[in-house]
Amino acid sequence: MKLLAVNGSPRKTKNTASILKSMCKGAASGGAGTELVHLYGLKYTGCVSCFKCKLVGGKSYGRCAVRDELTPVLRAAHEADVVLLGSPVYFFCETGMMRSFMERFLFQYYLYTTKKPPLSPHKKIALVYTMNVKEQDIAARGMDHPIAASRMFLKRLFGGSELFICSDTKQVDDYSKYEMDLFDTAAKDKRHAEIFPQDLQRAFDFGANLVK
Repeated sequence: MKLLAVNGSPRKTKNTASILKSMCKGAASGGAGTELVHLYGLKYTGCVSCFKCKLVGGKSYGRCAVRDELTPVLRAAHEADVVLLGSPVYFFCETGMMRSFMERFLFQYYLYTTKKPPLSPHKKIALVYTMNVKEQDIAARGMDHPIAASRMFLKRLFGGSELFICSDTKQVDDYSKYEMDLFDTAAKDKRHAEIFPQDLQRAFDFGANLVK
């Protein structure tokens, strides 16, 4: 059993990365091999709409034809039994780097036909989000709609997707240094100290359950 975690956050040690690392530990506790990839730092583009992945008889049929630093990550995702797509929420959706990854990863399998199913291999897939919005405000602010849209496409390709949300996160170590007075910084600090460790445990259990 192979699990690939893809970090779409520009930060490699903060909320999203920490959640993904905990999920990897949970999966490893069940005997799975795990790998964590950070997208930021890689040089790549989103889908260039060449359609070579859908060219009948073409050498790239069903696989992205673009060759860049994302290519080995796409190969690893194709071969993995479980894929975690982790991202903070920026402007109501995944980061730009994660969106570009998703374009390349997902579109290669999608076919514009009802005559055959998508070309996606069987695997479990999960969307992992971190956000500073409180859980009770996600739907009220309409942030559930982009998440639902991503899950809908994953369902078309893989039959479904798991969802993990870590909300009301702490964004910076010292809020007083930034123009961020919209937040109750004392409450943020308190929640991070008391609740985030519980989120990490939830993530560990989530990873362990995915590889059962």
